Amino acid sequence: MSGTLYLEKISRYDRPAEPVSVSIPLARGRLEDPAGLTIRDDQGRALPVQRHVLATWDDGSVKWMQVHLQPDLPGNSDATLTLDVGQATGDPQPERVVTITEREGAIDVDTGPLRFTVAADAFWPVRDLVLDGQPLFGAQPFGGFALSLGGEALSTAGAAVALEVLEAGPLRVVIEARGKHRRADGTGYIDLRGRVTAYAGKPYIEIEHQFVHAEEAGELALESLEVAFRPKVSGQPHVALGQGYYQTGIEESDESVEMLLDAETMLYQSNEHFVDCFYGDFWADWRDARGGLAISIHQAHQNFPKALRADREGIVCSLYPQSVDPAPTMRGMGKTHRILLHVHGPDTPLNDISVRSLQFQLPDVPSLPRAWYRENNPWVETFFPEQLPQRLLHYFLQMHDGRPKVLGMYHFGDAPDAGYTDQGRGRGKTVWVNNEYDRPHQCAILYGLTGERRVLDSGLVAARHWMDVDLCHHDPDPLVNGGLKIHTRYHVTGGVTPSHEWTEGFLDYYFFTGRREALEAACSVGENIMRHMALPRMQRPGEASVREGGWAMRAMIGLYLGTGEERWRKEAERLAELYLSWYEEYGALLAPYTSHSMPRVVFMISLTVNSFARYLLIDDNPRVKQLIVDNVDDMLAHCLGPDGIPYYKELPSLRRPAPTPHLLEALAHAYRITGEDRYLKVASRVFAALERGDATARQTAKFVDDSGAVIAGHGGGRIFASTFPSVLLYASEAAPAGLLDWYEYPY
Repeated sequence: MSGTLYLEKISRYDRPAEPVSVSIPLARGRLEDPAGLTIRDDQGRALPVQRHVLATWDDGSVKWMQVHLQPDLPGNSDATLTLDVGQATGDPQPERVVTITEREGAIDVDTGPLRFTVAADAFWPVRDLVLDGQPLFGAQPFGGFALSLGGEALSTAGAAVALEVLEAGPLRVVIEARGKHRRADGTGYIDLRGRVTAYAGKPYIEIEHQFVHAEEAGELALESLEVAFRPKVSGQPHVALGQGYYQTGIEESDESVEMLLDAETMLYQSNEHFVDCFYGDFWADWRDARGGLAISIHQAHQNFPKALRADREGIVCSLYPQSVDPAPTMRGMGKTHRILLHVHGPDTPLNDISVRSLQFQLPDVPSLPRAWYRENNPWVETFFPEQLPQRLLHYFLQMHDGRPKVLGMYHFGDAPDAGYTDQGRGRGKTVWVNNEYDRPHQCAILYGLTGERRVLDSGLVAARHWMDVDLCHHDPDPLVNGGLKIHTRYHVTGGVTPSHEWTEGFLDYYFFTGRREALEAACSVGENIMRHMALPRMQRPGEASVREGGWAMRAMIGLYLGTGEERWRKEAERLAELYLSWYEEYGALLAPYTSHSMPRVVFMISLTVNSFARYLLIDDNPRVKQLIVDNVDDMLAHCLGPDGIPYYKELPSLRRPAPTPHLLEALAHAYRITGEDRYLKVASRVFAALERGDATARQTAKFVDDSGAVIAGHGGGRIFASTFPSVLLYASEAAPAGLLDWYEYPY
C-alpha cells in the first residue's frame, strides 16, 4: 500500500535535513512489522526514519505509529513524500545521528555539532555545552527555573530529579525529568516535569518546564517564573531581541535590550493569524567572541505575559514576569512552557536566528490525504465518507474558525461561552467552556477530513490546555481528583461530573504527538468517571440526568478503542445494561427535571442514543439496536413541534424550537439499523433549520476580561464541537441518498 505525505509551502528558505514528525494511522492487519513502513523522497530514495509504535490492534498489528525524519525541504515550495507499507527492506543510515551516554547522575547527549549534559542533581536544564568541539559559556550557565508561587521562592536548581530516556535516537533524543521544585530550606514543593529534546546534526535544543500545584493548599498566587542564562564571558558581549507577527523587528545593542508582552501589548497589536496555529516571533540573543545562545519562547504572545531581557551578563527569560499582577493558581492546575535554546557561532547572522525561531513557532508538519484516513480509520466510525458536499466542509470550517479568540497564559486553548456567561452562571464573570463536547477530538476528525493545519493545531492547543489547566491533577475528593472540570468561571472553580468529561481528545493528542502524559490523562479521566458511576444515585434508573451515563459510556468506548484495555469495555457493558433496564422501566429515557416532572430532553436523549450507537462498535447487540430505534421513534412521536422541528424540552415552558444536531445523528443511526429513509427525511428537515443559524462568534473589539485574558469575539465557544460530529455522521448517510444535493454549490 502506498500513500503521500504532503508538506505545504511555509518558509521561503531551504531547510536541509529539517526535523519533522508525523503520526500515521494504519488499518487492522495492514502492518505487523513496524520496519515495513518506508518513507521516500521525491527521487524515490528511502529516508532514514525513527519509528515509535503508539497503539496496536487486537491482532498485534500497528494501529498508530509516529515517525521522525529529516527530509530536505525546498524554500518557497511545497513537497510531497511517498509512504510505502509492505515488507521491511532495511533502513538507510542517517548521515548524522544523535547519541546518548547514560552514567551515574547524568545523561550526555551528542548531536554532532552540539554536546551537552542533562544532570540528575537538578533541572538546570542543560550544562557543559560544547559547539563544534569548543566549550562555551562555562560548565553551568543556567540557574534552573525560578518559580515564585504563593509567596514561596522555589527553584529547579539543586532539586534532584528522576531522569528517563523516552526516545534514544538516531534522529531524535527525548529525556524527561520529574521531581519537585525546591524551597530555600531544601524541601520539595510543587510538582516538576521537565523535558529536553535534541536532534541529529542540529545545534539547538527544545526545553520544556511544567509546574503543577498538587499541594493541599487552595489558591496560590503565581508571582513569577523565569530561567536565567548567565554565561562565562569571553570578550565584549553583543545582544539582540527579535519580536513581530509580520516582519520580525530586531533591536541590537552592546548594553541591553528588553521587551514585555503584557495585556496592553496584546490588546493593541493588530494580528490576522489564526492564533491557535501561529502568532509571531519572540527571541533574545547573546553572543561574545567564542559563541552565542538565542532563547525563543514558544507561542509567547498567545501565552502572555512574557518578557525577555538580554544584557552583558546574559539573558533572563521571564515566562511569568514579576512586573505584572500575580495570577491565581488553583489546586490541581499547572502550566507547561516550551523554549528553544539555539547555540551558535559568534558570527551567525541574526536573520538565521529569527528563521530558526520562526520554524520553532510554525514547524513543517506532513499531512495525509482524506483517503488515507478513510482506508486506515483508527476511530472506526464512518468519519470519512467518499461523498460529501464541498459546501458542508465550508460550514464545518466556518464553525471551527468562528469561536472567540483568546490570549493568556492560563486561557489560551480555551474560549468563553457567551450563553453561559449571559445566563449568570459565572456570577458576573466570564464562563469558560473548558472545550466542552471534546473540541480536541472533533478537531482531530476535521483535520483528517480536510488536512487543514490550523485545525490540527487548534486541537493540540485545546488538549494542551486541558492537560495543564482543566484536568484536576490533585484534590482530596476522589470525585474531583483526576477529573475534568465542568464549564465555569476561571476554568476550575466548578465541579466534576461525567456528562462534562471526555477521553477521546486526550487520546488523539497522544496519537498525534506521542506524548504519554496525554494517555495518562485519558486514563485518569476514565478512572474518575468510573468512581462517579459507582455512586448509588448513578446506578438507579431515572435518578440522574440521562446524559451522565451516556457520556460516561462514550468515554469508556473511546478508551477501549484507543487502548484495548478490557476494563474499559467491561464498564461500557455495565452502563449499557443499566440503560437497558432504565428504558424497560419507563418506556423511554426519562429523567427528573422539576420536582414534579420527568420530561423528554431531546438533546440529552439523543446524546445517550448516540453513545449506544458507539457501543455497537464493540458489541453488535440486538437489544441495543432496538433501544436506539425505539427511543428515536419515541422522540419523533412526542418531541416535534407544529413546524416539524424538535423542541428543547418536553414542558410547555420549554417547547421552543431547537434543531439540535444530536438528533440528526440519532436519526442517522436509526436509518442504519432499519434502512427506513423516513429517518433521514426528518433529519434533513432538521439540518435545513440548523444550518441557517449563525455558527460563528460575533466579531467584537478585543477586550481584557475579569480574569486578565485578552478576548476577541462574542459567541458560543462550544458550537463547533457540539455540532460537527453529529452533522458529519448524518451527512455520511444523507449525501449518498441524494438528500444533500440541494446543499451543494451550483457549479
